[in-house]
Amino acid sequence: MGSLAVLFVAFAGVAAGVFLVLVPLRENVKLATAKNRKEMTRRLDEMFVFIPLEHLPTIKLVAATGFAGLTFFLAFNLPGSAPYIAAAAAAAFGYFSPELLVRWLKMQRRRRFAEQLVDGLIMLSNGLRAGFTMQQALEMLVEESKPPISQEFELVLREFRLGVDLETAMVNCATRVNNDDLSLAVTAIAICRQVGGNLAEIFDRIVTMVRDRKLIEGKVDSLTAQGRLQAIIVALLPWVFAFFCAKINPEMTRLLWTTVPGIIAMAIAVTMDVVGYLWVRKLSVIKY
Repeated sequence: MGSLAVLFVAFAGVAAGVFLVLVPLRENVKLATAKNRKEMTRRLDEMFVFIPLEHLPTIKLVAATGFAGLTFFLAFNLPGSAPYIAAAAAAAFGYFSPELLVRWLKMQRRRRFAEQLVDGLIMLSNGLRAGFTMQQALEMLVEESKPPISQEFELVLREFRLGVDLETAMVNCATRVNNDDLSLAVTAIAICRQVGGNLAEIFDRIVTMVRDRKLIEGKVDSLTAQGRLQAIIVALLPWVFAFFCAKINPEMTRLLWTTVPGIIAMAIAVTMDVVGYLWVRKLSVIKY
């Protein structure tokens, strides 16, 4: 009877733990997954990529498993627990790889939009000089341009046809693409529509300013390219050195992750490496 009572109490404790911990944790995971899926869907919709994301958790798990398996296979000959640590890091990277991919695609889309904006403003200016209204100039821009700028301004026209004010639709477009030059053009459009003025001439001035900014941006990028390259090289040097040390003398290198002083030294080295890389990158970024 005593053993049965102990078994019953243990079973009750496990059941209570499952109910008090696992059930709320499962609900929180579901809510976080739904929120993540909603955010990913919103970002993809902003890029005019319409794909279902019902299986996003499965995709993330498959990516994590694939990255972990490949990394473990490549690092299998490393000494100690290094293959398992590398596989765990690769699994974390694979799990978050869909978000990183969407972020990268969004950055590329913004870059292409910024490259097309100068030609788009010139086209709008020429249309206004030809006697078109702002709506007609936008329609011409949509017809004769390529994505992503044609998609963004087509959405502006759709909002305008549904009853949204043109200024509001343009502000929404500037918010989506997060482009300072477009925000300046939208402000100029709003001011001209309220107080009057020659919008074509203002567009010409904005185009000149945008071209000058891009020229300065190109010069800054070329002058700071060496600093950015140095940051990458300096950040990778410790890891390359550690790799060759592990190949030459694995017994001594194993002390870095099998002893407490070694783990502390590794943590300090990783922290200083990351801080140094971010510091050099920060020095290479010039705001203008």
